[in-house]
Parts: sequence; structure tokens; C-alpha cells
Amino acid sequence: MELLVVGLILFFVMHLVPSATSLHSALKARLGENPFKGLFALVSFAGIALIVIGMGKAEFVSWYEPPSWGKHITALLMIISLYCLISMQVSTSIRIITAHPMLWGMVAWSAGHLLSNGDQASVVLFGSFLIYSLFAMASANRRGARPQGEALQLKTDGIVLMASSAIYTGLMFFHARYTGVSLIN
Repeated sequence: MELLVVGLILFFVMHLVPSATSLHSALKARLGENPFKGLFALVSFAGIALIVIGMGKAEFVSWYEPPSWGKHITALLMIISLYCLISMQVSTSIRIITAHPMLWGMVAWSAGHLLSNGDQASVVLFGSFLIYSLFAMASANRRGARPQGEALQLKTDGIVLMASSAIYTGLMFFHARYTGVSLIN
């Protein structure tokens, strides 16, 4: 559990730097744009590696019993999450209503997994990402982030939805291999 927590701290501290605008500007000025991006990527990757290792080694400690319908809602939220995550890179209709498709994807991913998992490590992992995502959206909005979409992108929406479904299907089949939790009965 300690590795999981250390990984989360590393990842989130680095990702909170942009919300501390004076610190962010000072680091960029001192290091330069590309070295700062390199440091950001390196620390983020180290955090993710520790999160994955820590989650794999975490002892199962039950905190609550997930609802029987939780896995079904999670399945729906994962399609939404994947659509939002892909929309971070592709102009889809979701950009008409939010400036934060990736963060909404993280909200859907983490909320869904909180409905499916009631163990301590899962609550720490997914709860942290849920809180961070909501904070990051509020912080970005305070700094002026606004939706950028101008018109419906139905063709692109359909393509992204099909890609999301394909990725979702792959995740269903390989989830057990990478997480130890089978989604196919």
C-alpha cells in the first residue's frame, strides 16, 4: 500500500503544478520549456509505475460491499470514459459542453471502479483520481478554460464511439491479465 500512496503523491504533486501558476511559471523559466516537459513526464511515469506496482502488491482489505448493480454501471461508465479520453485528442461534440474531456473520462473511470470495488487500495486509487479530476477541472475553469466546440461532429463522434467500443472489448478480454480481475464470466 505504501508504494501505491507514494506513486499517487508523485503523480498528483506533479500534475498540480499547473494549478500553482507562479510555481509553474518559475519552473518553466528556470528549466526551460522542454526540460520542464521532460521532468513532468519522468516524474509522472515514475508515479504511474509505483501506482501499478503498489496496487498489485496491496493487501486486500474490504471497506464496503459494492452494490450488485455496480459492475453494470461501471461497464457503461467505461464506454463513456474511453469516449472522453479519446476526445482529448480528437474534436468531438463533447467539446461543445466541456473543456475537460480527459478529466471527465477520469471521473467516469474512477466513479465506475468505486462502484465495483470496495477494497482499501481501490478506494485510495480511484477515490484519489476522482477527487483530483474534479479539483483539476475547477482549477482550470478558474484560470479561464472554456468549451471549444463550435458545431456537432456526428461523423467524428461515431468514429470515436466505435474506437471506444473496440478498445473496451479489448480491455474486457485483457483486464484479468493486467489487473488480476476477470471481467468475462
